[in-house]
Formats: sequence, C-alpha cells, structure tokens
Amino acid sequence: MTETEEPGRATPTGHLLAAQTARLEECIRQANAPGNLDGLLAHHILSRRRLSFDWDVNPLAPAWIADNEHRFAHSHGLAVLGYGLAGFSSTAASHAAARKHLTAGLPALMRKNPFQDDGVTFVNDPRQIIGLALAVNTMQDDIPQARTWLAEVLQDPKLRPANILLSLFQEHARRILGTTTAAVAVDACSIRDPVEAACIHWLTVSARDGRLADQDELRRLQSRLLSDILLADTGQPTAPRAALLLEATAQIVTASIDETLLSRTHVGVLLSRFEAAMRQWRYDGDDLDNPIKWPITSEREIQNILWLMLRPVFDDLVEEETLRRLGHSTYRADFGIPSLALLIEVKYARKAADFKTFEKEIYDDYIGYLAGNSPYRQMTVFIYDESASVQEHDTTRNALLKLPNITNVIIASRPSHIPKPKRSPRRHSRNQQADGAPDA
Repeated sequence: MTETEEPGRATPTGHLLAAQTARLEECIRQANAPGNLDGLLAHHILSRRRLSFDWDVNPLAPAWIADNEHRFAHSHGLAVLGYGLAGFSSTAASHAAARKHLTAGLPALMRKNPFQDDGVTFVNDPRQIIGLALAVNTMQDDIPQARTWLAEVLQDPKLRPANILLSLFQEHARRILGTTTAAVAVDACSIRDPVEAACIHWLTVSARDGRLADQDELRRLQSRLLSDILLADTGQPTAPRAALLLEATAQIVTASIDETLLSRTHVGVLLSRFEAAMRQWRYDGDDLDNPIKWPITSEREIQNILWLMLRPVFDDLVEEETLRRLGHSTYRADFGIPSLALLIEVKYARKAADFKTFEKEIYDDYIGYLAGNSPYRQMTVFIYDESASVQEHDTTRNALLKLPNITNVIIASRPSHIPKPKRSPRRHSRNQQADGAPDA
C-alpha cells in the first residue's frame, strides 16, 4: 500500500477537489446577499445542497422590499421577486407585498419590446429570464396572460442567444413554463467551456430535463468535466457559473460513489437473499383466529416481491421496460436499471420441465433484449421454482451463464411454509407464464 492509499489519508486528487470546491464556494459566497441576482440564480442551481455557509439571498424580508421598491418597475427587480416567491418562505405581509409589485410590474413589462436593438434586455440575461419564468408561474392565477406572453417571447424567431450557455438557460426557462420544446441542439462532446458542459450536466441530472438519455455519453461528459474542473483554470467565475461547476462536481462524485457501491454484482447479492427474506412472508396456519395468507401463484407476485427488494436500493429501477423493436417483434423486459445498463428477466417454474423451456425462451429473447437497446448491455435472470426441482438448477444456471452478457442467474425455491397453489389442469401458454415474451 502506498502512502496515498493509506486509509484515512486524503489523496492528491482529494486535496485538489477540496481546494477547487472551496474556491467555487467562495465565488458564490461573494454574491450571497439579499436580492442579489447572481446569488439567487446560484441558489436556484444548487437547490437544497448544503454549503459551508448559510444562504442569505432571500429578498422577501419586509425591510428589503421597502428599501428596493424602485427596482420593481424594471425586469431585474421583478425577477428577484420571482426567485423569492418560488424558493423561499416569507411572512404573509412580505408575500402579499411581492405579489402586489408583480401584479403592477408584469403588465408594464409586457408592453415593452423584449428585443431591443442594443441587446440590453432580460431575454439576454440568464439571471432575469429564470427569475421571470418563476415569477409568471407564481402569478398564473392572478395574471395568466403573463405566462403566455413569456412563453411566446421565448419561442419568438427574433430570440438569438449569443452563446450556448444563454441558449441553455432559455431552454430551462421554457421548461419551467411547461412549454413543449425540443432541446437546444448541442453536441456535448464538442463543448470546450467547462461551464457550458456543467450546464448540460445540470439540465440532464439535476433539473431533469433529460438531454442525455445515453448513459455512456453522460459518463463521458462527466469524466471530461471532472477533469476540467480539477485541472483547468476557470479563473474567478461569477456565482451562477461557479454554482454550475460546483453542482456538477457534487453530482459526479456522488454518482461515482453510487456506481462503486451499487453495481450489477450488488443486484445479484440482493436477489440471492430472496430465499432467506421469504422467512418473513406471511402464510399463517388455520389455527389462528385471523390468519394472514399471502399466496404466491404466478410470475406477477414474484415481480412484486423483487420490486420491493430492489426499489429501495436502485432509484432508477424501471418495471416492464419496453425495448426497441427488432424485426417484427417488440420486446419487454420485466425490469431495467439504466444506471447499471442491466435488464432483469423473471421466470416462474411450476414443474421441472419448465427449466428446459426457460433456457430456450431466454436464448430466443437474448438478442432481442440486448441488440441496440441502449443503455442496456447485460442481463440477470431470476427464476422462482414452485416445484422445488433443485436437480435442474445447476444445469439451467450453467447453460445460461455461457451467454457472455448474462451476469447472473439466481434460482430460488418455494419456501416450505407456502403451499403449492392448487390449479385446475390446463396448459399455460408462454404468454401466460412469461411477461417478458415478445409481442407480435
């Protein structure tokens, strides 16, 4: 073990990350004053993230509103009130005063030309455009036409953002307003400005605008972005630019930790504990006054149990993930975990002969599941064996694990305290047994 690997000792990268984080926080702290537009946009970007200082940008204090009434005839003052009403608590008097100023100021602003020849207008200021979007949303009941007006301004052909960062904030404002719009066309790989890359990352991860659906593309952006934040000279950025860099750093580090702790192997470990967990599955005897019986009769119930096991751990667990069409068939997997690029297929065996059937079905579905279905690249199989045909388990497990992208095969037998379901004799078609079958 080297010195830098010694437990409890920070690595050089850790020291550099801490220093850059402290520098970015200091840039934000300089704008941490009531009503400061830079500070308010930084607060909006960082949301509830804990910093080394307490936020002091809330403009909805009675004294501040009284001292700044002259600002509320202008777009920048109205934007401040938008941030205040949308992001902070206030007294009833301050809340009412802010709404009164917006009621008077927004109609006056709507009568002005938002596309002045000199370019000095709120549409070219990210701080104002976000604050005004928050303001008109807050005042929707009182001034519904204000929201319509701002949405039209943000869709006007005369809107020509001078740089990528401004265009991204304008896009975020449109989404605040609920305007259906295509994402600004930006090639994340071609971005050279770390702040612009951080904004794309924020829109994707924090603001949930979903710009980068491809997990591999997102990881490439995160890797390059963290390297730029640690090594590039970003100078003394304004508070909003510093907030974007800081939020990206925090999100990337958190995601890296999650990927280390929560992996495909972790999924296999959780599913392998199914049998032990079923010790607490209720199926009381008839000798009790009010026996509780939770029958397990089909694949659907097993999916319900697996959801309860996996969802508390994996936030992005998707049920019945519909995959890309292949030829004439559309495939639907039982579960997907996009962050791990992993699909989970569930089967319910009623008799020993089902295992041979499952092998064939999974072979057939294997290509359809993983062919071109980004972000999914690997698959785990879970089989619940009602028949307790343990002599078949190893044969099926070993056969399926020969497929290179099947990471794990877990087979769990029915607990002895849960009786085998009584069924009338009839054949079960594949569609009745396997929700993951291809649709016509």
